[in-house]
Amino acid sequence: MSTAHDLFVPPPVRLSPEAFDRLRTLLADYSGVYLDAAQQRVLEAGLAQRMTALGETLEAYERRISTPAGRNELHRLAEMVVNHETFFFRNAPQMRALRETLLFELHRRKPPGEPIRIWSAGCATGEEAYSLAITVLETFGPATVRPVVIWATDLSELALEKARAGFYRGRSLNNVTPTLLNRYFVRQGDGFLVSDAVRALVRFEQLNLLEAFPPIAYGIDAIFCQNVTIYFRPETRRSLIERFHRCLPAHGLLFLGFSETLWNVFDGFRSREVSGAYVYQKVNLPDRSGQHRTTPHRSSSSKETRRRTPSAVEASPIPARKPRLPVVSTTSQASDEEASRIEQAQALIDAGRIDEATDLLRSIRPNSSLAPRALVLVARVHADRGELDLAIAEARRALEIDALRGDAYLLIGTIYVRQGQWNEAIQALERARYLEPDAALVSYHLALAYRHAGKSEQAMREFRSALSKLATYRPEDLIEGVEVGWLRTTCEQHLGI
Repeated sequence: MSTAHDLFVPPPVRLSPEAFDRLRTLLADYSGVYLDAAQQRVLEAGLAQRMTALGETLEAYERRISTPAGRNELHRLAEMVVNHETFFFRNAPQMRALRETLLFELHRRKPPGEPIRIWSAGCATGEEAYSLAITVLETFGPATVRPVVIWATDLSELALEKARAGFYRGRSLNNVTPTLLNRYFVRQGDGFLVSDAVRALVRFEQLNLLEAFPPIAYGIDAIFCQNVTIYFRPETRRSLIERFHRCLPAHGLLFLGFSETLWNVFDGFRSREVSGAYVYQKVNLPDRSGQHRTTPHRSSSSKETRRRTPSAVEASPIPARKPRLPVVSTTSQASDEEASRIEQAQALIDAGRIDEATDLLRSIRPNSSLAPRALVLVARVHADRGELDLAIAEARRALEIDALRGDAYLLIGTIYVRQGQWNEAIQALERARYLEPDAALVSYHLALAYRHAGKSEQAMREFRSALSKLATYRPEDLIEGVEVGWLRTTCEQHLGI
């Protein structure tokens, strides 16, 4: 039964653009996550709750979290605004690559009795870590021929509490087959508990990825860090990937989400296709003398490891200078097959068959010249699912690689229109119009943004422009999934035709 206290909603907080920028910078410096303008309402809701709990004004609360003494409070706010949504076997091709090839490679490479160690960095509520454990058990069997340790870390203790509880239901389990559900879960009420055999392989621990890594991180065999760095600023992303590189031994593996390509980020890994998935494998980098630098394989349990593990100072995430290591700057010419896959994926998205489209897009090489277009299409899939923060992050990643992508600006602008952020929408859509002057959909959405922003003259001009650009299409044609006949009718209604 709800009480009056349960139903209490804190009074709203409205941030000025300057206050929003200050607060998201504070959060980014602490957690790495740099909030987009589309997430301003999420931050305002979190602020309202914390300010009410403490009985403070916005000014007093900002002062609190800006000081070292307010670090715990800054952590609480970060927990409220950082996205922790995930699900089991989120990247099925990577899990397949691990099971069919990579776990066996690690087993053959390591000395007898030495454990394979995998790090789930940014594990959120635990689905990724448990997916890894299930994959290990499916590969090696319950009496594993090799010890395996999965170290799972996250910034949020609230998320880790759910992970340790191991209770899941609903969408989180959509990718778990009935066979795996029966084998590795125990039904409890309206959900399922992870079995003891799965839990035994996983160790959860709170860790801020922007702070110094503990000794256990060094000599790790594989790192999974999915949909984490996509929310980071470029320099923060580059610094973290460099630190991951130092943690891995020669040939160590890094698993990122599709949208987290290392193109234009860092050149210490080579992409490798395994069982239809792309993974990154560590390569040697030249040191300052021009010779190749290697990272010897070290066991975390040996005295040698403890003696040679970098200190907290050496592992500091805040370098004295910008990283000297090179970034990826070359692209690979797209193949005819990749071009065909992009077209097929576009058609599948228009038809609402987004899972099939996503599988096709994941087959595009990370350094293909078509990767930015694939990123925008993946972003569109997430936007259609309502995952707007991820969609914007992916579109912005595409722009980091290719700043002239009008389709990325169009997607960002349409999301801002959906959010009612008219000024931000106008800014993005005007850039899209400049880059794609003949795009009818750009003019249509820009007209909507102008209209809601009170710029009637500009709105009428763009509705007329959209109608003119639609003249060459048939009514039944689709543009980015939108029917041309509907677009024409809507423009005519706004123009009073």
